[in-house]
This record gives sequence, C-alpha cells and structure tokens, in this order.
Amino acid sequence: MTMITMLKKLSFILLLFCSCTDTTTPIVIRETVTEAMVTEQEKLCPDKDEIKTIEKNIKAFIDTTSVIVIKTRLKANLDYYLNNKDTIIKTLAYYEKSQDDEFKSITKLYLSDEERYNDNENMSIKLVNNNHIKYRDTVQSGTYFNQIFKEHKSALETRVRNNGTTVYKFETEQTIQPHYYLNFDSEKELRIMNIYYHDGTSNDTPTPIEPYSFPLNSIPVDQMKHVDSLQMEFKIMYLSKIDSIHFKKNEIGVQKGPFKLLKMSDNYLEYETPDDYYPYHKGSIIEEVYYNKNEKVLDTKFSISNCSTKTTEEKYEQQLYYKKSYSEYLNSVNTKEQLFLTLKYLDLKHYNAALKETRKTKIALKGNADSFTLYLENRRDTITFLTTLKNTSPAKNLYLHKLEDTTEFIDKNGKIITAIPSPINFLYSGQSHTHSDHYFFTDTKDIKDRTYYYINQEQQVVSKLPYSQMDFLTPSLLQVRENDKAGFKFLSTEKNQLLSDKTFTRSFIMRYTGEGISVHNDEGNYMLYDQNNTLITYDSGKITKITLKEML
Repeated sequence: MTMITMLKKLSFILLLFCSCTDTTTPIVIRETVTEAMVTEQEKLCPDKDEIKTIEKNIKAFIDTTSVIVIKTRLKANLDYYLNNKDTIIKTLAYYEKSQDDEFKSITKLYLSDEERYNDNENMSIKLVNNNHIKYRDTVQSGTYFNQIFKEHKSALETRVRNNGTTVYKFETEQTIQPHYYLNFDSEKELRIMNIYYHDGTSNDTPTPIEPYSFPLNSIPVDQMKHVDSLQMEFKIMYLSKIDSIHFKKNEIGVQKGPFKLLKMSDNYLEYETPDDYYPYHKGSIIEEVYYNKNEKVLDTKFSISNCSTKTTEEKYEQQLYYKKSYSEYLNSVNTKEQLFLTLKYLDLKHYNAALKETRKTKIALKGNADSFTLYLENRRDTITFLTTLKNTSPAKNLYLHKLEDTTEFIDKNGKIITAIPSPINFLYSGQSHTHSDHYFFTDTKDIKDRTYYYINQEQQVVSKLPYSQMDFLTPSLLQVRENDKAGFKFLSTEKNQLLSDKTFTRSFIMRYTGEGISVHNDEGNYMLYDQNNTLITYDSGKITKITLKEML
C-alpha cells in the first residue's frame, strides 16, 4: 500500500467521524467555479479515465447527501485538522514507520547460495517486437464467438484456444484460431463497427467498447437476438522505441534525467522517480532489472512504488491546504449542480498538481544489489485494422436466457418459449471432459433434489425427464436411474431415447482385461454391442441401439 493510499484512507475516516472542534475557522469565500475552469483542468489531465472516475465518485457521494450536510462535514473536517495537528502527524508518522519497519525486517546481506535469480532477457527484443503484427494476423485469420443471453442482455464470448492461463479443449475440427498475445504494455482501443443479425438487419453505428472485452471477456451487443457476425475495429498502440537508464551502487545521490538513486545497501534500494501516472507515456517505466555484482538478474522480494517524498509535516500541510480549498470554495455553493462542478474542479486540480511531484520506489531483492536498469517508454506507434467475428453456431430454435432464479428458453428473436424456475447446469463428465448440449438439470443444493430435462431443438420443446440420476458412462453413452426404481438403464446422448429396455445393477469398462463394457443384472452378465453388432468400447461413436451378448 502506498503512502498516498494511506493518506486517502485517513482523510476519508476523518471526514466521516470527526465533528468535535476546539475552534472554528473564519468563513472565506472563493470565486465561483465555472465550466471554463473545469475544462482547463480536464485538458491538463493526461488520464481521461481518471476524469470519468472522479465524476462517478462525486455523483455517488452527492446523490445521497444534501449540500448542507456535505458543507458541514467538510468544515468540521477542516476544523479537526486545524485543532489536532500533532495527532494527525503522529498518525502519518505511524504509517510511514510501519512501512519502514516492514523493509527493515527483510533487509539483509545475502550469501551467494541464498540469492535467487531471474532470466537475463534481451529487453530490446522483449519490449520492441512484431507481436502486434502477429496478433493482427491471427485475429484476422478467423475468430469465433459463442452468444450468451443473461439478465436481459446479450453478449458474445470469444472462443480462444490458448490465451494466458485460459485453455479450452476443442474436440471438433472447426477452425478456431488462437490469438497471438500482445505485449503486456501494449494498449488497444476497440469499436464495434457493424453487428449483423440472423434476420438480415444490422447496426452500423460505431460503438466503443472496453479494451478488455476481447479476447477474454464478453463483447456486449444491443439486441436479444441471434447474431451471425460482428465487425470490429482494433486500434493497437504498441511500444516502438525504448530508452534506458542505468545506476550503479557508487552513484548514490546521482541524478539522471528525472531519476535519482537515494539508497542501495545489501538487498535494499530506493530511488526517486516522476509521478508514475497512467496511461503509458514518454518516460514511463516499462521494466526494471536489478543485478548483483556478477550481473545476475535478482528476483524481487517486496516493493512499493509511487511513495511520497514529503516529510510528515509537509504531508500534513498539503492535506490542510486541500481541506481549506474544499471548504472555502463550497461556502458559496447552494445547488447540487454547482456542488458537482466545484468538486470536479478541485479534484482535477489537486490530481494534476500531484502529477508534478516526485515519488519514491522502495525495493527489497532476493540478493545483494549492485546495479539496476530502468527501461523507459520513448515512443508508441499505432496500427488499425478490421476483423469479422463469426458465431460458432447457426441460428437455433432455442436459446438459454439466464436470470438470477429462473432460466428462460427464448427463440432466435428473443421471444420467450418456456421457462424453468431455477438456474440450470448442463450434464458434464469431468473424467472424459464430455459436455451435453441436450441434457441439463436444475441447480440444487442436494443432488437428490435435481430435476433432469431434455432440449429438443428441432421441435422447440423442453421436456422434463423421469430420472433421478444421469451420468456419462462413456462420451456416447448415458446411465440413467428412473424415479423410485432400482438399477439403471442406458440412454442415447443425442436423443431422448432408451437404447435398451433392460435394467442393470452394475457396469464395468474393461481397460486391462480386454475391451468393451460389461453389465450385470439378475439375468446374468453381458457385453454391450451397438446397432451394427459391433462391440461397444469407451471410444465408440454414435450409438442408437444396444444389444446384449452373454459373457462366456
């Protein structure tokens, strides 16, 4: 946790709970905040997402609180700061000491066999390469999605074979391309350019979406009906040039550009940096590499960045200045509209001012530090391209619409066909990784309370089944237990059809003593054969009928 975060938490706590004061400050009225003043601060703010965050937080704050109450709280908070300087400074010092003590507890002189290393990578190749081109080519060569309907909204989930920690298993021959990864420091902007629906209609209004929507998150679409395809624009801002700054152990106190080495002893080092704001920009630290005296790359044990370089007294004075500003600017505010404008102006002004301050990075390594290199952004270039994402499935007669306590079945135009008053899960075998698209059960706490169903896509019907238990025996064979009856029967995995009228008490897949599946009932022991009189094995394909042959 950075000291800035600690200060924000402390400030918030004091704002909520402090109302008792010894003295009150005189009323000072500042100029009325105008739209032009806010616009000026917005232009100075490099992070446009921060502007949205500030707006969102202010709205959440003032929507539930009156102007008078907010002004009273701010005034009480200011008075508390004025009358309790020593207490507040002690609190700030406590947080700082806790942080320092944490580092002291893990700072030590390492023996050579205690050190832990990372690979010594070629940073020029790692950070500046053609990943963005490979990413573009794989995305354009064929990208597919599954469409989902949930809580009265529709979204497209991209099918990805292998991306990061997410791995999907595909057992069909359908072409579903993997996505070559972008470097972590690359940024992208996404726009939906056109949505093509099954009925021939489309939406060609360019719509920005969150960059994390592709490929691992859902892409939102505006209508609850089947999407055939989606055209999307990708704007990739990739690192095209880097700079580097290197510090050695004997350069303590040396300034190189905006960076300054403050400490380097044993496994601990500390250096001064500009405020490390987002988004990435020229001078941003992209990578840090720390070396021992033999130029081996040391692993990091613990680090904190963007720490304040101010003394506790200076931190107090800065917080006091902020609180005076809020209180004085709000003295003449009487409406929520003006309150929103004033708070936004002050939040942006203080945020922009903080960006000009220097910060500290503190690091404890898993070895003795002798030097380090900071790799900095110099320039980004941009490529823009279009690609078409296609639905993995043609238009169907029934789709699932998941609600909190209900599952609706809708048609391709979003019309409700039927509903079940429960969440559901489709039948799945973890052993064979087999997933059914036809059979599902209600999501209940106890297995014995489940109700099983079958979806008939052709007839647009959902049927309740007379079974108390259903399991995959093999990828092409289901074992089912009828309600209130002993034993089990075999059911087709494709159609709601029993494969034999016989009931069995035991089944066994032969693996080491031969091939096939043996079953037992009161009449004897049998081997299973399919409709072609072929022995059924674990890997057998489609089965439409079972015949029995007595075991010898």
